[in-house]
Amino acid sequence: MEGAALNPPIIIAVILALLFVAWHHRNGGSNHKLPLPPGPTKLPLLGNVLDMPSTFPWIKFSQWAEKFDSDILHLEVAGVNYIVLSSYDAVADLLEKRSGIYSGRPHLTMLCDLVGWSGDLLLMPYGNEWKSHRKLFQQEFHASNSSLYLPHEKKALRAFLKSLLDAPEEWREHTQHLLVANILGVAYGLHVQSRNDPDVKAAKKMVDVITSALLPGEYLVDTFPVLKYIPSWFPGASFKRKADSWKGIRNATITPPFMKVKKAMVNGTAEDCFTLRCLQRLERPDSRHDNLSVEEEIIKNTAGTMYEGGSDTGTTALLTFILAMLCFPCAQREAQEELDEVIGKERLPDHEDEDFLPYVKALVYECFRWQTVAPLSIPHRVDTDDNYKGYFIPKHSTVLANVWGILRNEKTYGPNAHFFEPKRWLLKCSGQRGWKLNPDMREPISISFGFGRRACPGKHMAVSSFWLSVSSMLHSFNITPAIDKDGTSY
Repeated sequence: MEGAALNPPIIIAVILALLFVAWHHRNGGSNHKLPLPPGPTKLPLLGNVLDMPSTFPWIKFSQWAEKFDSDILHLEVAGVNYIVLSSYDAVADLLEKRSGIYSGRPHLTMLCDLVGWSGDLLLMPYGNEWKSHRKLFQQEFHASNSSLYLPHEKKALRAFLKSLLDAPEEWREHTQHLLVANILGVAYGLHVQSRNDPDVKAAKKMVDVITSALLPGEYLVDTFPVLKYIPSWFPGASFKRKADSWKGIRNATITPPFMKVKKAMVNGTAEDCFTLRCLQRLERPDSRHDNLSVEEEIIKNTAGTMYEGGSDTGTTALLTFILAMLCFPCAQREAQEELDEVIGKERLPDHEDEDFLPYVKALVYECFRWQTVAPLSIPHRVDTDDNYKGYFIPKHSTVLANVWGILRNEKTYGPNAHFFEPKRWLLKCSGQRGWKLNPDMREPISISFGFGRRACPGKHMAVSSFWLSVSSMLHSFNITPAIDKDGTSY
């Protein structure tokens, strides 16, 4: 844990925090008769603080679910309750069907208080402010509104394919640039020509911050918020110095492109995009708003969440696809054979072809399932005491959906669930190539992009972009290991 060095000031602060939590837990707890869900044995005061895995927690949670034969687990870390859900049924029952009380977010002290990320829709507490941001997002990007983002997807993709052809050794940089260029076009109507573009560099810096700060258990201050009051010069308070270096990065990243759209509106050169459409609605005579600056801030933050999410998760998904093609060349060849037969050699795949390419669709599903982008999803928080399957769930518990474990459940996906196998989604049939999607298999999209009222509102756009990128790359290139000067792959 960052900033958890064993020195007297930190130890004293932790002890005081533990005593406070223990007192609060003992005197403010709920009266209940039901048992807590099963989990590892808890120590006095510390609870399971020594059990919480610091790396790959989703694997440990899956092992515990098997050990305790339960799809719902309970852990306590210094008075903070954690509920881990390890089955689709448990996630659907609580995060979907009871979303009215399971849509909160635990407060992340490091990221929200110290780094200044509180304007992010993903982390915002459930309430009126969150609803304002979410409504703005949903009215623009729903499944039937694809015409708003498809032109940007295709333009960014053509530039990406040309970059791969010109400099294939820089595939990782090209991949990141593709996703940033796409989301900058969708959110702000901006055209990015170079990886050295300031908005591209800023996106990478923003993604690096949130990727580090969102790691469960990485910062002791998230467990003991009182530590945020420790001066940065205290021994062991390096997390404060890191937070200071990160402070303002999000605002400095999302403000320039927003202001570019406003300036382009004045000049009459603004291109169609999310930010432009939202700002134009504010100018309508029938648009009701008391404080224009507040409404503009909502637009800026919502576009910023798109900018952040599109730059991060989309890149990870494409890198997973490339890894899978390198590790499982047979799957690559089968997808290419289908593309050659259906598309031919004269054009690239388009979305109208999707239903005629079942193997490619299965390969896309398998990428989302095999190495899911968010193995634990983003934590939820339950707002009231609840009970489920005879277990008590305490108010304000942090609820973790073990997406990785759910998508590797052998009862659902077969005994080879840990392997990459697109055919698990297919059934033999009579037809062009003898395949069709199996309607009885639970597709991974609804599991990979969050749950209930916290499900990602941009998932249709994300999946659309991923399918188009994957099918176009497979139809244009062979993805093979690099070869050194002696002709040996590595």
